[in-house]
Amino acid sequence: MLCRGLDQAELRLVAESLRTVKFAPGQVVMKQGDAGRSMFIVLHGRVRITIERDRRPPRLLAYLGPGEHFGDMVLLGDGVRSATVTAVVDTELLELNQEQFNQLLLTVPEFSANLGRTLVSRLRQEMTRRRRRERPTVIGLVNTSARTRAIAGHLAGALLAKGEAVEVLTDREDELTPQRCLVERIPAGLPLDERARTVRERIQQVAQHHHRVLLDVTQAGTPAELAELLAPCEEVWWLSESRYAEGAANRLRELAGAAADLAARTHWIWILRKDERFSPTLPFELPIARPDFKVTLDDDPQRTSRRQRHSLDRLVRHLRGTRLGVALGGGAARGLAHLGALRVLDREGIHFDLVAGTSSGALMGLAYCGGWRPDVALEELKRALTPARLFRALPGGLQWYLWSNFRRAAWERMLRPYLGDARLEQLAVPLSVLAVDLVQGVQVVRDRGDAINAVMESINLPYLSRPIMRDGMALVDGGVLNNLPGDVLPERGADFVVAIDVVAKLPADFGRRKRPRILETLMRVTDVQAFGTSALRAGSIDLLIAPDTSDYQFADFSRAKELAEAGEKAAQEVLPQLKQLLAELEADATPASK
Repeated sequence: MLCRGLDQAELRLVAESLRTVKFAPGQVVMKQGDAGRSMFIVLHGRVRITIERDRRPPRLLAYLGPGEHFGDMVLLGDGVRSATVTAVVDTELLELNQEQFNQLLLTVPEFSANLGRTLVSRLRQEMTRRRRRERPTVIGLVNTSARTRAIAGHLAGALLAKGEAVEVLTDREDELTPQRCLVERIPAGLPLDERARTVRERIQQVAQHHHRVLLDVTQAGTPAELAELLAPCEEVWWLSESRYAEGAANRLRELAGAAADLAARTHWIWILRKDERFSPTLPFELPIARPDFKVTLDDDPQRTSRRQRHSLDRLVRHLRGTRLGVALGGGAARGLAHLGALRVLDREGIHFDLVAGTSSGALMGLAYCGGWRPDVALEELKRALTPARLFRALPGGLQWYLWSNFRRAAWERMLRPYLGDARLEQLAVPLSVLAVDLVQGVQVVRDRGDAINAVMESINLPYLSRPIMRDGMALVDGGVLNNLPGDVLPERGADFVVAIDVVAKLPADFGRRKRPRILETLMRVTDVQAFGTSALRAGSIDLLIAPDTSDYQFADFSRAKELAEAGEKAAQEVLPQLKQLLAELEADATPASK
């Protein structure tokens, strides 16, 4: 890029000013805050640029490949590096020192013009404030059983369907599907150093021309040998079935002891069977990257279930640097409209990588993240939550039904049979559940621990129930401070946030026919509070779905069908806009051809 438009004499002058330097995967080329007197041009390989921020994870600025350059700001500024640059794969750079840089600025005008164009382009990118995500191109797949080996073929096929080119380096002998991906065999009989060199050289060659490289290997060998093979990988996926989890975890712990830097970029991938709704918990803590992922694989390769498609899609979006989040707002019975909206999106093949829920939104989020189809969840929740006929016949009976359930702790007894002691971290999709701590006056976000306990905290209406005392906190309904938790999702990695607000329109008949009772007034206060806090959180939301639930009472769970239809109608209305926005996000995630 710096040499675009230069004639032969000028190119020769630039070439004479450069020296070659090489870096291994993970090696730091330059560190933020250090003094520097040179810049670099990528000749071969790939580098990652990040900046450190106080008390927050490093922010990714960019990945750079052949022909791109970095470090020029130190030569134009105060001599202090403004970012950290790390080699992603084996990388060869051309270094230009301060003296030669100054000389080229004076003697090669087009060199100066190209540098200016690059700086303007970077400034324009920063002004758009588009969030950049990790997009690993070299992924190590470590198989811990025969069944996990199916992932390489499924993943390659899903990436090919996105228009990407894929090569698989593998130590297996059997055939990989789909047939359109390139497959390179790693000779098993070679000594370790030759196998490792073969892998490095092939990855370096392929990375120049292909979007993805999958290194598909077994966990065999010593930890040091496995670490040597996996060293060039930007990310490692440790694939394990639940029945072999303890042995696989022990092997990973050994690898972490031999190569801590490799463990830090390793994700645990649960390979679940169709009848496994929740993953196990890991046998012990491991010093690896979060999150883990859950992938359901069907036994019949000719049939693909909804759960398999969704889980593979989440893996692919992770690789392509996009994560979709949905925020589900509170609203008691009106939260059933969430399931109607989600039913439409599910039917259209739109599903999410992250979910945040407040109050009844937390309950609906638990059903969604637990793997239930929205229509199945709707029927189950209607049956479990519909008041008895006696309550429906009494004046104000629906409000008293709600009060009674809180007083008798009936909600947990209703829900526990469906999920048992499942923990949030075992769910197929990561779920964040919001409550409020009255001791500190702050919102509490749960993404780990007992799933039912977290939901009980989030739906705990302060007017109807005492605070739940746990972990030194007094916990009540999350809607007190945040009824539409769209702002939680970007903090957890979402690039695009859909929010479903089931109290976007307040019922208009309050107090018109008769003076409201105390309990009705308290419910109305909750509605108004939810309405106000939802409006405050709109800035983090990319698309809002707002079902009209104004005709439905706060506690009328018996009208599940009508509420779901209201959610369905609202989702249908915004569906064309949502598809357009997702298409733009998908286009941004597609790597440019090399």
